Amino acid sequence: MNGMLDTNALLWSAFLPNKLSRAASEAFRTAETLSFSIVSLWEIGLKLSRSGYRDIHLPDNWETMIPEACHEQNIQTLPITPADCRLIQDLPFHHRDPFDRMIAAQALRNRATIFSPDKIFDAYGVRRIR
Repeated sequence: MNGMLDTNALLWSAFLPNKLSRAASEAFRTAETLSFSIVSLWEIGLKLSRSGYRDIHLPDNWETMIPEACHEQNIQTLPITPADCRLIQDLPFHHRDPFDRMIAAQALRNRATIFSPDKIFDAYGVRRIR
């Protein structure tokens, strides 16, 4: 199984691994590959510039700590490609969050299972582990 972390799962894997479900933790151990979209770092930066996160405190150097934590866990960074951007055009508007739409597009294009608590990915037909 190829696994892809949404932004919540990315933050939890880096800073609060106990928030990952038992199913997600087990799938992390058995996945062939794990990745996260670079769009998640953009989403984190935008969120921090507004209200921040209520359930997690991020250090000032989160932009280096998250990739370092991912490297230690063999989680690769997935860049945004022109093909991902093109696929966005064909996705239905189940919601308008551009970050989740890109993550859904990348998961579909890469045939990845998303680690996410967010049910909206189900509407896109993406396999999801809570």
